[in-house]
Amino acid sequence: MTPMVGVQAVGDWIVWGVQGFDRVLARVSLPDDFYLRELMEVDPADLETVADWMNRYGSLGGSIEAGSWDYDEHSRLQELEGREHPHYGPWSLHGDLVRLHISEAQAAIATWLACRRPGGLDELVETEVTEQRLADIAAENDHDDSSYPKTLEELRSVTLDLRLALLRNALRYNLAAFSVGLGSLTDRQPSILSVAFLQLYNHLAEDATIRTCANETCGRDFVRQRGRAEYGQNRTSGIKYCTRECARAQAQREHRRRKATRSRPAPAPH
Repeated sequence: MTPMVGVQAVGDWIVWGVQGFDRVLARVSLPDDFYLRELMEVDPADLETVADWMNRYGSLGGSIEAGSWDYDEHSRLQELEGREHPHYGPWSLHGDLVRLHISEAQAAIATWLACRRPGGLDELVETEVTEQRLADIAAENDHDDSSYPKTLEELRSVTLDLRLALLRNALRYNLAAFSVGLGSLTDRQPSILSVAFLQLYNHLAEDATIRTCANETCGRDFVRQRGRAEYGQNRTSGIKYCTRECARAQAQREHRRRKATRSRPAPAPH
């Protein structure tokens, strides 16, 4: 991946200057588990953080075609894609598109994680499968109720299908950069989101174990433990913590508890 230069958040935009074609920038790699960590943890409205990613790694990526929109919403998104910043012109990305692409990516990743847990998918959609939601759907489509869910089980099935379709579409559109074709992968300028979903796809293909950090104040999902190892050498087996820092913090916490327990006076005999 090739970092961009001069990317910044300005109001409700992410903007940058014309990239110098005579400037050679070293290619970089996304950190291990980027899709599980940085991408899942960012606030979609945090344009400052996304701008920092683009300075570090390259373009954000994302496609409005990966979603399922009605005509009016698709037209609105097309208008946003064509909109230019009044000063930076085409070297800009509207904040609404950033929020959309990050939110859609997070929803797809959440579905993938739910697929890895027994009962995870049902748990994922539970808040959407309600009598109130059924009533809202009926009210919105009172002119034609032939193809809309009428029971909670039907609503659950439709909601699960939509979630899985979102995951499939996210993978399809983001992995297109790596499809078979002329030229090497270095010629294809992969984006942050495309590489993030390549990480997810590789974990899917290798049936990677998704762990939850045992640090009681963390709880992050991870595959590889980050630490001092060189890129690509981080540990994947025999680990309970997502980073060495989390391991040390939990060990210190437990040491303090044991010390406090030993220092307590013994109860007086009856």
